[in-house]
Amino acid sequence: MRLLWPKARVWRVTELTPEWLAERGLRGLVVDLDNTLVPYGVPPPAGDELAAWNRALAEAGIPVFIVSNAKRGRTRAWAEAMEREGWGLAGKPFPWSLRRAVRRMGLAPREVAVAGDQLFTDVLGANLIGAYSVLVEPIEPKKGLPHTRWVRALERRILEAMPGPQNGGAHAPGSER
Repeated sequence: MRLLWPKARVWRVTELTPEWLAERGLRGLVVDLDNTLVPYGVPPPAGDELAAWNRALAEAGIPVFIVSNAKRGRTRAWAEAMEREGWGLAGKPFPWSLRRAVRRMGLAPREVAVAGDQLFTDVLGANLIGAYSVLVEPIEPKKGLPHTRWVRALERRILEAMPGPQNGGAHAPGSER
């Protein structure tokens, strides 16, 4: 069960600033695309807040990889628009795509945060490789593929069962484990 527990939870990926990462000894970021960076189906370019966040990370020299289970073309379009590297059809939670991103950064998994909106893909994948797992609240929790909506109900039950200070054991976004 611990493989499904994130080390941190945040409301939005833009909370993962250079300072936030540095405070935790993190030097790189792997991020999911749909429902983490942007809503499902939204094409590039990035909005002002996302563009400013991306620029701040770039100026701080923090490598960011987009690793998504979305289609390759969609992921590639966003990666290019943000001037980052990325790939789709990543097969998360299987660790090969996340390990590949970490290797491309030249960092150890313990120096990298992996952020995404799903326990069974993003958090599990991060924990399998020994990265710092961050659960991001989904941008549109009621949207997605039918199986994703079903999985969200299961995720809620797991989050409620986690030890922690609030909500009967669940860690609120912005809290640390």
